[in-house]
Amino acid sequence: MSKAHMVVLSFLKAKPMYGYQIGQMVEQLGLPRWTGITLPAIYKAMQTLEKQQHIRGEEMREGNSPPRMVYHLNSKGKEYLRKTVQGYLTDIQLMDRDWWFALLFAQHNIGKDELLEAVNNRIKQMKEFQNNKPHGKACPKAIFGDNLPFVHNHLMSLGTRFVRAELLSLSELAKDIESGEHSEYFMIKGDASL
Repeated sequence: MSKAHMVVLSFLKAKPMYGYQIGQMVEQLGLPRWTGITLPAIYKAMQTLEKQQHIRGEEMREGNSPPRMVYHLNSKGKEYLRKTVQGYLTDIQLMDRDWWFALLFAQHNIGKDELLEAVNNRIKQMKEFQNNKPHGKACPKAIFGDNLPFVHNHLMSLGTRFVRAELLSLSELAKDIESGEHSEYFMIKGDASL
């Protein structure tokens, strides 16, 4: 599963585009800084996706401009996008920000029950992490002895606050999913047109 593939397929799902357009959007969204997805990775993903027949390129010319390759998403690409997004969201081993990144592309790529299950699994996973982490200075003290650098206390405190904030966001997200107010967001089983 590739984040660059997910980005390209998601943008092409919205509308046919040429590579430079996708690259500009990636830059404008700050994806190189946030996710490490660079412009070369986007172009490589487009080549791979076309080779695997998930997207199709069509040469187009506008006026006197040189021809451009405009890419279209096909049904095989839509299915690959769904599986990629679902894979990221349902991978219970994924503890980093890639889970949240995949959530950006979840619209029409995951069902309501499946997303709710993924959110609840992440809540469970975060709570287990919170309950099983080394408390206080136990782990760093094993390395540094009594000479624990003062910044470690701040880092451990930040980690604790981060876990609490994520658990709060996940709980709010679960309630929003359960509310039934966002049915247009979710994939409808059996609908291949999305």
